[in-house]
Parts: sequence; C-alpha cells; structure tokens
Amino acid sequence: YTPAMHRAVLALRCATSKRPFNMVKDPYYAIEVEMLRPGTVIPHPSTISRDICTVYSEAAKRVKEY
Repeated sequence: YTPAMHRAVLALRCATSKRPFNMVKDPYYAIEVEMLRPGTVIPHPSTISRDICTVYSEAAKRVKEY
C-alpha cells in the first residue's frame, strides 16, 4: 500500500466505472477503508479529479508520440 497507489486506483475506478468523484465521501466507503487498513487517509474528491486529469494528460502525450 502507498497513498499514491490508493489515489491511482480510485482515479481509475471513477474513470472506468463512471463513478462520481465524491464516492470517496460515502460513509460506508470510509468504514470499509478503515476496516481494511486502519488509519488510511481518504483523498478529497477534488484530488481524484485532479489525478484523472493528470493521467489523461500523460496518456495523451504518449498517444501523440506513438
């Protein structure tokens, strides 16, 4: 586990499953995360949004180079 990997998985989950960014504000999600890894900090929805934009920008560069 790393915070960066957690954010990456959340960004991919939102993007590929058409989930809203604020799904991380769901109290049951917080309970699940705490149960699986106590003390984990859940990122803010705006962080997830920003991460998706970053992933898109980086992927677009690689597609352009291809």
